[in-house]
Amino acid sequence: MIVAVTLFGYAALIATAGAWLLREARWPTRAPMLAIAAWFAIAVSVVSSIVLGAAALSVRLHLESTDLAEIFHICVTNLRKAYATPGGAVTTTVALAVLAIVSTRTVWGLAATLRQAARHRRRQLQVLDLVASRDAELDVLVLDHPAPAAFCLPGRGHSIVVTSTALAVLSRDELAAVLAHERAHLRGRHHLLVAFFDGLRRAFPRIPVFVWGSVQVRRLVELSADDRASCQHTRSAIANAILLLADATPPAAALALGSEAIQLRLERLTEHQTPLRRGARGTLRGLVIAVVLAPALVAVLPALIAAGIDYCGVG
Repeated sequence: MIVAVTLFGYAALIATAGAWLLREARWPTRAPMLAIAAWFAIAVSVVSSIVLGAAALSVRLHLESTDLAEIFHICVTNLRKAYATPGGAVTTTVALAVLAIVSTRTVWGLAATLRQAARHRRRQLQVLDLVASRDAELDVLVLDHPAPAAFCLPGRGHSIVVTSTALAVLSRDELAAVLAHERAHLRGRHHLLVAFFDGLRRAFPRIPVFVWGSVQVRRLVELSADDRASCQHTRSAIANAILLLADATPPAAALALGSEAIQLRLERLTEHQTPLRRGARGTLRGLVIAVVLAPALVAVLPALIAAGIDYCGVG
């Protein structure tokens, strides 16, 4: 019981206060990929804490044995004992229901989001196959359109689409910076990072960590792509291109998220920003790892405390 309560409390704390602290922190703009890892760590930790807490509550199991056959036998025995009393039956049933609901909705949310995104990309690519032409030199699809726009479509072909107007208004350096930005999205599989949080938000639309994380990850992948592009091109070229393409509205299937972070991106590109020091990065990496591992450590804590004792207790 203590293990389950601790895990549920940890999940509630990190899904609210922990997520709020990360959302309000200033360092993520200086290390976007590390910040994305932190958001993923919090999200995974929340889900795993609830799942492990529900599992621990349902079988009242204190893991103090490494024999899988013995653990399974004791789990079955504990479940039978729990259902032998009305109070135990209610608690166990609720715990099993929470376990099933959280697990099922998590899988459903992620699968539905990925499936929907893939369907949108297929439709968009089918249209582009008919109306766009390929520029072999730039390795992009050129779409005749009055609005300046550039976006990428993950999936088949990893296509980058540039409108004819964008080719006309962007300088050579600005166009190269835009293409580098979009290729960074594709190489980094940023659409999967975004889809992960969109899926969790879809599954649990009222949980702060998933709502805030969905917004923040969308912004952070833009900053990460800017960082990759700035390794090859000037920051002024990237900033100018952002301004020229600011009014573009890409299709739903496209990985073009700049509209939600234009002001932040411009400030970051035009102002001097000191990178995180190595010590700070190391500390943050350690915290990320600790957040991910904490639920599992809490779940196996009785086994660690009672190492060498070959029995299971009913709590």
